[in-house]
Amino acid sequence: MIWHYFPIGMRFPVVDFSDETRRACWKIALSAAFASDASKTGLYEACETYDPISQSPVYICIICYGGIKQSRAAGETLHSLDALMTRLCLLKPLVQANDLESFGPYPILAEIDSQGTIRPNENGAAFIPTEATVPMRQSEGFRILIAPDSMNGIGAEQVSRVIGTAAADHRFRVRRLSIASGGKGTVRALVAGCGGRYETVACEDGNGERKQMLVGILPGFEAVIEAADAAGDSHETEQTPPNEKRSSFGVGMLIRKTMDLGYRKIRIALGDAASTDLGLGALSALGVRFTDSEGNSVTPCPETLPMIKHVDRTELDPRVALTELTLLYDTDVSLIDAEGIGDCGSDRNLTVSLLGGDPAAPGSGAGGGLGFALASVGGKLHAGTEMILDRIGIGPAIREADFVIVGDDCFNAHSIRSGRASAAVTERLSDADRPGCLFVHALGTDPDKLLKDFPKLKGVVTCDADEESYDVSILRAFDRSILPMIGKDIANLIEL
Repeated sequence: MIWHYFPIGMRFPVVDFSDETRRACWKIALSAAFASDASKTGLYEACETYDPISQSPVYICIICYGGIKQSRAAGETLHSLDALMTRLCLLKPLVQANDLESFGPYPILAEIDSQGTIRPNENGAAFIPTEATVPMRQSEGFRILIAPDSMNGIGAEQVSRVIGTAAADHRFRVRRLSIASGGKGTVRALVAGCGGRYETVACEDGNGERKQMLVGILPGFEAVIEAADAAGDSHETEQTPPNEKRSSFGVGMLIRKTMDLGYRKIRIALGDAASTDLGLGALSALGVRFTDSEGNSVTPCPETLPMIKHVDRTELDPRVALTELTLLYDTDVSLIDAEGIGDCGSDRNLTVSLLGGDPAAPGSGAGGGLGFALASVGGKLHAGTEMILDRIGIGPAIREADFVIVGDDCFNAHSIRSGRASAAVTERLSDADRPGCLFVHALGTDPDKLLKDFPKLKGVVTCDADEESYDVSILRAFDRSILPMIGKDIANLIEL
């Protein structure tokens, strides 16, 4: 029997690879094995390696089952154990089956016998705990849905892990769904919510430097990418060009690289892109040629827009016409209403007219004009919030929950007007007749009016979390403010 053909692997990001670190990782891995009733399995330790997705060193534990059916059954059991998976996600492991062969061959460290006893090999004893491991079983009772967007620069996954761990420790059943509006975080929200995976491609970012960018792969051979990866402002360096020379060229390159992978259904999140060239740089990367009045090529950027007098699409990548490009906007602003478009002079307005299309269409101004530019080559504009929430199944998730925690960086009147994901989820609480609370970094509206407008909200909690102490501040806010709301709701259920 070749054990490592059917593994479930767990990748743990670590700072060092000491024996203490190994034991800590194996305690969680073994708890997962016992929770899935894994008997007669092999335990292997893969090499220490570097994860290109998280861009961090990782240590890999592998639990190897005797066959494909056992491996699949164990994986399904693990994913059904809410409390267990919440704790595992706190350490960001990647639990997966049948795709770790590239790390082999693995030295066997131990075996779990039919009585559930760990029998370590002599060489493996130093790396795994031999004391009895108490399995973490599924929490029962009150069900909590945690649905955050990013918060003060902290990713939605990180926020939900901390809240989810605190909730699981109080014996609540936890489900986590990251949400997004069509900007940063869209790829991770859709991959996690739809059971997808990641691929990486090398593209040019807003600084003109090549870096690895994520492509989310969803069921149905569908890809999702973020314009902010290639034209965002979160990676500014001393080499970052001034605004008048910035280009969205990397966005077009990212689209081409995704088509190179073979995908013909591509969702593009336009939000949070720091594009100021009306998206012409992206079109240039896709093969569109821009020329001046004398027929000379013009490299598009804000500084050169007045020079552009002609647009030539004859060399547009022919795959674009065969690709379904869905342009997800996080704001329905149109290009003619976008900041600066109305008073930037006739030159830029001439450039807009050369592209054709409808500059007044909702979302055409998203990404600094990326929506308009990509729509001019066949892309279809679509509200990001609506599409993302539907794809991750937020509606059924709310109906199955007893309490919903909605998270966002900032919540104000604009959040409601622009249809941000947090506002949309909050509105759906009333439709599903489910209570919840709003958990935000900053609140920009009157809380009393908010509670009146959204009657299913039990309260609003603000948390001034920062990068170093976000876990402490979030946990404190959960215990101090959210838990009492949940407690009241449990009491109401008991009375009913």
